[in-house]
Amino acid sequence: MRLDNKVALMTGIGQGMGRATAKLFAQEGANVVLTARTEDRLKETSEQIKKLGGTSIIVPADVSIRDQAKAAIDKAVEEFGRLDIIYSAAGGNFDPSRKLQDVDEEFFSHTISNPVNSLYHLSHLARPIMKNQGGGSIVAVAASFSVRQEGNSAYGAAKSAIVGLTKNLARELHSENIRVNSIAAGLFRGPLDDGKILPAEATLLRTGYPQDIAYSSLFLASDESSWITGQNISVAGGVDVGARDLWEYER
Repeated sequence: MRLDNKVALMTGIGQGMGRATAKLFAQEGANVVLTARTEDRLKETSEQIKKLGGTSIIVPADVSIRDQAKAAIDKAVEEFGRLDIIYSAAGGNFDPSRKLQDVDEEFFSHTISNPVNSLYHLSHLARPIMKNQGGGSIVAVAASFSVRQEGNSAYGAAKSAIVGLTKNLARELHSENIRVNSIAAGLFRGPLDDGKILPAEATLLRTGYPQDIAYSSLFLASDESSWITGQNISVAGGVDVGARDLWEYER
């Protein structure tokens, strides 16, 4: 298994790509610690993992708040004795209809603070643990260029900040063997089944599916990418290179 005996703290785990990634990490042998603000969705994800024979615990938390991020990390180490992977996928507020005049101060602040503060707190708190273990992997979910441009100004700023923070952290943590990468997610409108996570159809001519992000995250979390850090990998079906329109399979 590609993550055998590794411990992964995963935030932003609700439905869709976060749930798919959590299930796939567990399928590949990881002990997963699931965090999100909505406990009901955490329970659903955890139950699906257990039905598939995986190991997970839930820690309801808003990791954009320092104390709650620390509690989640402390719980992971208390339960499993180590911490190998941080998966930071907090986000929200992708709303192409919201123009600048509709972006008030509260919306702007929350849209940025949720994903950016989450990645900062988790990385800052996990660093000494990973350093003492000899290394680790941090995977953050950003957004593809096309999605950042299509979203509102607050959303675009937040996801661009994730890319910048990822690259800075990768440079600083390099000497401690802590890899930091981000995934530039495209649009994902494909449904997620309740069962085992399997690759989506092997064609570019379709919408995105949650498992597209899950398998990309698995690669970056695993030892297979042990010489990759500071990268922002676009998982967007070719939209960012102008191969097709963002909404071609979403209409």
